[in-house]
Amino acid sequence: MKKSETKIFVGIGVLILLIDILLMKYWVSIIEPYSFMSVGIESYRPRIFIVNILVGIITFLIKKRFSILFFVNTIICYLIFSFFWNSWIENHPYSQTNYHFKIENRNLRLDISENPNTYGIYELNPNPNDSLKIIKMGMNLKKGDSIILKWWKQGENFEMYFYKNKLIGFPENPKGIEMKKQE
Repeated sequence: MKKSETKIFVGIGVLILLIDILLMKYWVSIIEPYSFMSVGIESYRPRIFIVNILVGIITFLIKKRFSILFFVNTIICYLIFSFFWNSWIENHPYSQTNYHFKIENRNLRLDISENPNTYGIYELNPNPNDSLKIIKMGMNLKKGDSIILKWWKQGENFEMYFYKNKLIGFPENPKGIEMKKQE
């Protein structure tokens, strides 16, 4: 291989690697993995492996020398994707805030989670065999100072709002319920 061919070969290799890095970073930001999903990386790694192997085989049929870049890239991309996946999880940790409230002598708890953005409303029962009863569960969406709590029932969408430690739109008391944050 001539010196000019080597420079072109290395340049193409670096270009392929940069494109892969940008695509993988974008892909991980779309997936938005959370800590409970760490096993899920195993379902994405083979896709990266297969795509690079297929491109390597196609390149091998066209120009054998460049196919080496894709076979080496297969291993490098596998490691880079793992890095982006783990980095996302480290920079977006799981956290949960708990609030307590009462309605008609019933003790209830609202749990609002981040990464994943979910919530749950539970009734706290004094019965030790069944200490929690699920009332509502769904997704939450932060909008300005408030949090929209969404749930679905029989194909219909419903919403409640959490604003300044107050739950607004709860079906049993829609006007608003004062919440006490659990420390």
